[in-house]
Amino acid sequence: MGFKTPRIRHNYFIQKWKKHQDADSLSRSPIEDGTTSEEIGALSTILNVGQEQHKDSELSTTIQSCQGSKKSNRSDLQVIDGALYKRNFDPLGKRWLPVIPKHLLLDIVRHFHDAPAAGHLGFIKTYNRLRKRFYWSGLYRSVRNYVMHCKECQRRKPIPQKPPGHLIPMPVVEAPFHRVGVDLLGRFPKSLGGNKWIIVCTDYLTRYTITKSLPSDDAPEVSKFMVEEIFLKHGAPRTIITDRGQVFHSKLIFEINRLSNVDHRMTTAYHPQTNGLT
Repeated sequence: MGFKTPRIRHNYFIQKWKKHQDADSLSRSPIEDGTTSEEIGALSTILNVGQEQHKDSELSTTIQSCQGSKKSNRSDLQVIDGALYKRNFDPLGKRWLPVIPKHLLLDIVRHFHDAPAAGHLGFIKTYNRLRKRFYWSGLYRSVRNYVMHCKECQRRKPIPQKPPGHLIPMPVVEAPFHRVGVDLLGRFPKSLGGNKWIIVCTDYLTRYTITKSLPSDDAPEVSKFMVEEIFLKHGAPRTIITDRGQVFHSKLIFEINRLSNVDHRMTTAYHPQTNGLT
């Protein structure tokens, strides 16, 4: 026994594009964000926002001035159902925003930042969500301070910073004393010989170290050590690595390195690891 499929008639007709608003609206994203759990918590906090505003002396005075016989000239404030609202000039937000009293600020920000569904968003995202729904004086500053001092964000989120640059490793040393590092230690208590400083030179290949005590850390003493203990005994190195101390910027050491054809390289500022071997 077979079944006969019923014939269904379809009617096709042309409709102007102006009448396709119903289908067009379904294909577009909503302007307002969907109501989330943290917003429900915040709304429950300000359910009686009018009563809470009267507890704030400043807002209570503003409400009375808007409702009195001599109404305020401010067109951006309006009392709606006994609560004070401020006009919102952002086209993406609500037209009138409830003015939040000071004693509710912490609860509102906590609902939009600390709630399980809020996700501990950063400052910009948290601020944008709040400014579309509420208003209070200093909203930007209060949200920024709250997010910056959130313990969970400080504990779990990475520090916002630029990615590290590409490292340029030093080439492998070919022979002893081709590259040396020089650094000064001190100032120490004056010794019996009148010395207060120790200068250190380390070979980057053999790790051979030369040390000598100096009475001062001026350019003549440092240059004398470099010539007598390094250049004359082991030959002029190709590269000398030092920190950015004032003595290594002296003209005397610059001329000695230039005459000896030595490439003098200094460490990056606030990064002594460049000369970490010494």
